[in-house]
Amino acid sequence: MATCDHLARLDPGYNQQLDVIDTPVFEEFIKNYYSKHKPVVLQNGIEHWPALKKWSPQYFAEVLGTAEIQVQFDRESDALFERHSDKYRKSMRMSEFVDMIENDGESNNYYMTANNTQQNVDAIKSAFADIEDFGDGYRQLFADDPAFSTYFWMGPKGTFTPLHHDLTNNMLVQIYGRKKGTLIPAWQVPWMYNDLHVYSEVDFPNVNLKTHPLMQHVTPVEVTIAAGDALFIPIGWWRCVVYSDWMVALRGRIG
Repeated sequence: MATCDHLARLDPGYNQQLDVIDTPVFEEFIKNYYSKHKPVVLQNGIEHWPALKKWSPQYFAEVLGTAEIQVQFDRESDALFERHSDKYRKSMRMSEFVDMIENDGESNNYYMTANNTQQNVDAIKSAFADIEDFGDGYRQLFADDPAFSTYFWMGPKGTFTPLHHDLTNNMLVQIYGRKKGTLIPAWQVPWMYNDLHVYSEVDFPNVNLKTHPLMQHVTPVEVTIAAGDALFIPIGWWRCVVYSDWMVALRGRIG
């Protein structure tokens, strides 16, 4: 891993900023990003999705308001809320959840996440009719039917996801609102203090180099995605995320 990172640094532009491009044809995406394990922000790939025009606080409150959903609740009571997510599950109606997001202000206390998907898939199944193929030809990348390989996130401004990596390639698609993220290359794992499963023990971005001196070697890059954008995150790339607005996003496992 350290050798791969050393070789990557021979590129003067190494991890300085992510490419932000119009969604290319499938073959170009494979050649320039997917095969190179390189993240990229893709724009104008979901302009044809009904979700981009329909999904809003009002849509979820009115059309899916009576749906019984599950959320991570009371997250702020535990600094390790993500690792202990199974302890913080609460069922409520979608209309109640939307009301909290719209009226309680900035918060990291409640979040509808992939960990709640089992109950939520049926509850919001009708909404998945509003998503279609990504770009031209990308459907062949998805491991399963998109309805089953796609995960749904919704939360208020201030929602924070701590430093972690995923075990699949992902396409994160922003439907409503904005989010800010920090990415760190997968091959920098020797310096990431990966202490449990996919999590780092480092309180990022509040890094204390006295207790975690190896973090001085990492090269984080920041990215912001808005409604209509998609972020390709290669397997193993580390990230932490904070929501800049009321936010709805999808993430698909690919490849």
